[in-house]
Amino acid sequence: MNSKHLNATLVVLLAILLYHPLHAQSTLTVKSVKASIQGSSTLHDWESQITQITCLGDFQSDNTLLTNIADISVKIPVAGIKSSEGRMMDNKTYEAFKSEEHPYITYTASRAQITTDAAKNTTIKVSGNLTMAGTTKPITIEAKGKSLPNGDMEISIARKLKMTEFNMKPPTAMMGTIKVGDEVTVVVSLVLTQAAAASR
Repeated sequence: MNSKHLNATLVVLLAILLYHPLHAQSTLTVKSVKASIQGSSTLHDWESQITQITCLGDFQSDNTLLTNIADISVKIPVAGIKSSEGRMMDNKTYEAFKSEEHPYITYTASRAQITTDAAKNTTIKVSGNLTMAGTTKPITIEAKGKSLPNGDMEISIARKLKMTEFNMKPPTAMMGTIKVGDEVTVVVSLVLTQAAAASR
């Protein structure tokens, strides 16, 4: 290749780099987590807040789009579940979770499947193991992800579970006249923020 052809090739390569920049890979960290448990009873619907939760994982994004989630670990102290109904409801909850023998709820998964459509709506599917009241079951969770105006990312989860599938007895009160429904919904809102962006 003569010098004229070499110079032309270098110009083309430079143009490609200038007009097609490399994607910026970023690592995300957990900025905030809000979670609750919602259910029903023979008296009325109820909701308990999960006031303590630890969520860890390897979160990666590419130009504001979530691309990878791995090594997921969630840990919830049962004692951090608080109901607006007061201490009696809390004690019934702790009893159902067998909190003295099993003080934590945990969920672990190795990797998530992530798909993003043309409108940049993200769907996340995670298959892992959920442990409650000393019983572990394989559980698949589907979540929705979206970019927030400030550049953060929000992951929203609403997953129905049956307490009896984890060998839990739904709480009762007033000599059994008030009964909590077997099915509950766990609602989670997880916000991720940029930790550090790789240089181009």
